[in-house]
This record gives sequence, C-alpha cells and structure tokens, in this order.
Amino acid sequence: MTADAAEPTTDAAAGGADYLTVALVDDIFALRVDRVHEVLDPPPMTLVPNAPDHAPGLINVRGNVVPLVDLRTRLRMARAENTETTRVIVSEVGQGEDAFAVGVRTDAVFEVIHVRDDEIEPIPEHGTRWPERFLSGVVKRDNRFVVLLDLERIVEIGQA
Repeated sequence: MTADAAEPTTDAAAGGADYLTVALVDDIFALRVDRVHEVLDPPPMTLVPNAPDHAPGLINVRGNVVPLVDLRTRLRMARAENTETTRVIVSEVGQGEDAFAVGVRTDAVFEVIHVRDDEIEPIPEHGTRWPERFLSGVVKRDNRFVVLLDLERIVEIGQA
C-alpha cells in the first residue's frame, strides 16, 4: 500500500484540511498532511532504556536523531511486529523554535483525503476504546469512519 497523493479539493466556505489516512489493526485513522514530512519503511531503531512503551526508541532520519512513537501502543492496542506494509510517518510537532521531528509507526499508509470542517463530528463521549485526548474528531468516508488524530498530544513523550 502506498501513500498516493490525491488532488486536494477546496471549499472555501467550509474550510478544511488534507489528512493522510493510515491503518491500525482494522481501523482507519488520519493525520494532518501539513505536519507530514515523509513516509518511510521502518528504519532500524535504537532502544532507549526506561522509555515508555509508546516511545521505545530513536531512529536516524537523514542524519537526525528522531524519537519514534508507536501509534498502536499509544492508542492502547496490542504491539505488533513490522510487516511489509508497516510505515513510519516523519512529522513535525510543536511551533517555532520548539518544533521537532518525530517518527510515528503505523500498520499501513493509504491516501490523502480532504476533510471539510463541517464534515467533522465530535468523538462520542463514551463511544471509543482509544484515549479520547488523542482524538480530534471523526468523519465518514465510503461507509467507514476515519478517526482524526491529534498529533501534538500523541507525541507528548513523557506522558502515559
């Protein structure tokens, strides 16, 4: 599965953003494209002693040391070994001088979709098995739900 870039659509009245869709187990999630730098096959990882389960180590991305966040364990899913579809999404989090790169491990990467602001539904108050603080909304696509992720909160490395 590859990350095919779709032609972004615009609807000025409704606003919106482009999102990169990814798979975790049988569910579809999405990250804002404006934060994504590149999508990689999983590079070798250096384990960090006493690191949290969701941020087990560091990867080398073009000579830069980048923390790796395992999206499965961050969302309280079972850990899995890399497969031929596993990808690491290198993204930027933070603002200005506080910005840094992070790698986010996913089971697969699909496509870029455009989501209008008026399509985003709130997360049901008690209707998800994932920590709600990491979710920013949900949209319906092709009779499936796509859960929008809050990357800034997901990569808060020091928090459980």
